[in-house]
Amino acid sequence: MRKKNRKYAGYDYERLHKELIDCNEIEVMDVTKGCIYEAKTITSGVIREIEIYPTFNKNEIPSEWKIKKDREAKKRFNDKEARKYFIRKINTNFGRGDYFVTLTYEKGKEPKAYEEAKKNIKTYIRRLNRKYESEQRSLGIPKSKIKRIKYIYVIEHSVEKNKIRCHYHLIMNSVLPMEVVEAQWTFGRRNNIRRLDPDEKWLTGVAEYLSKDPKGKKRWVSSRNLKNPKLTVSASKFSKKKINNMTRYNHLIEEEMLKTNPGYIFIGSEVRINTYNGKPYIYALMRKLD
Repeated sequence: MRKKNRKYAGYDYERLHKELIDCNEIEVMDVTKGCIYEAKTITSGVIREIEIYPTFNKNEIPSEWKIKKDREAKKRFNDKEARKYFIRKINTNFGRGDYFVTLTYEKGKEPKAYEEAKKNIKTYIRRLNRKYESEQRSLGIPKSKIKRIKYIYVIEHSVEKNKIRCHYHLIMNSVLPMEVVEAQWTFGRRNNIRRLDPDEKWLTGVAEYLSKDPKGKKRWVSSRNLKNPKLTVSASKFSKKKINNMTRYNHLIEEEMLKTNPGYIFIGSEVRINTYNGKPYIYALMRKLD
């Protein structure tokens, strides 16, 4: 009688990040037994991330791996995932020449509450869309093909010693002249608009700056017309022996990533080891060739 294939269940390896340490600090155990490897590929515009990690049979996951019902730990994990998604969303939808806008308030015009701050930025976005729609109609574009601006904005709002601090960071596509974008904000004139100039990691640096931990409340909102990063998960293309070699000799990661991701250049990699079982986790960062 033919045996059924073993079914492996992926565990949430990201939640074990406390148990992952630099591979130089622990002897790498044999990875040829007891697990299979999956490869997760996240493509965010020109940026590609590859995560290679072990998966195990559900019944074989040790009890110490199971996630405790720790509200704080769950919140930290969810915050980390939200920041990663935010960065990927920006890299997917924006690029060279698009706008990075900072909006501030004149003294006496600050919003007295966070809800008011949200209302003000929504009004600003509506004004931008009206200008953009008007411009398209003037060019004879039919109503069915009228587009709206693409944006992501972050609100930073806090109250310290009865003093309100509020400003906004906005990334948007450069479909309107800068002076028009600035003129739609009526609460202050000490604003800043500049064009984005991506670096080796595209807009990752800007996105990380915007996702930094704030004082007070901070929320990001995006338009509905943005694309999502592309994510695929499949059985790893690398044998367990090759993964073991890549873990021991990091230069092999670059060689293998370039071989399996044609059209991309290699930026960097990271290898960490799970202290419970010695299994490696490999992360690689790449960018599409111009």
